[in-house]
Amino acid sequence: MRCAPKLATSTPISAFGLDDFEARTGSATSIIRTITGLYLRHRRAPIPRTHVVELATAAGISTAAAQTAISRLIDKQVLENGTDSALRVPQMAQAMFERGSRRIFTPRQMSAMDPWCLVAYSLPETLRPLRHQIRKHFLQLGGGLVAAGLWIFPEYLREEVDAALEALHARAQATIFTVQQPHFPATAREAAAQWWDLEQLGSRHQQFLEATAGLSADQADPAEAYRGYVGMIDAWRALPYLDPGLPDGMLPEAWPGKRSRQRFLALSSALRHPAQQFAASVLGHGLKPDRFILPVGR
Repeated sequence: MRCAPKLATSTPISAFGLDDFEARTGSATSIIRTITGLYLRHRRAPIPRTHVVELATAAGISTAAAQTAISRLIDKQVLENGTDSALRVPQMAQAMFERGSRRIFTPRQMSAMDPWCLVAYSLPETLRPLRHQIRKHFLQLGGGLVAAGLWIFPEYLREEVDAALEALHARAQATIFTVQQPHFPATAREAAAQWWDLEQLGSRHQQFLEATAGLSADQADPAEAYRGYVGMIDAWRALPYLDPGLPDGMLPEAWPGKRSRQRFLALSSALRHPAQQFAASVLGHGLKPDRFILPVGR
């Protein structure tokens, strides 16, 4: 009898497992995770825990909540203890944040002519746990479930799909197709509504718009820009994973995703550098800017 492969903490899938899309946006744990991805991971030397707490409090988190959240992130292997009450970002978390930067800061939008990626696989009942793992990670990559064992993604996610299958030791059970145009059973909009949970995605985009409604792109004060920027990134960062960026013809009328994407790009462009200045003033020299520059136009 075959058993599902065990996913040890040393396997590549562990880096995928560090993603947390269920954490409550704005919570202390979520905010410090965001701060880690934006700033801490660029530091080669261990970071004094007091500096991390200072960055958290500057983002609106109490000292007590920050201390508790740091401990939780250590337990989740997003942070690890160094020497002399210092923290560092472990290698698996670095890989997770590296992948996250590509998604978060370059949100893509399909055109009607962009190709698609189809993934087909068949797994026996003895591998049910592996089915659940594939479903979990495919949903977090923005996949649409067409039928049991058949998923659809924008073609530009093919490498990430392939990496997830490899990490799950499921690549040998899956066939990946690249196609130019699916022929839908009814309309493209009806197919998208069936394959993706567009109602939930639309709700998350609307929540982002509401969370950033009072945020000004004209904020010049580094401390205020930092607080707004961290909160904005925290509210946004799961969306480019869960939302594949479907073409307009597959989306409902008045889709809020376009407005939230435009707001994200505008606020990021305006607040990123003053926020970086503030973080550098807390962390000291050696904080390198994120090399994933926001595009003009994901």
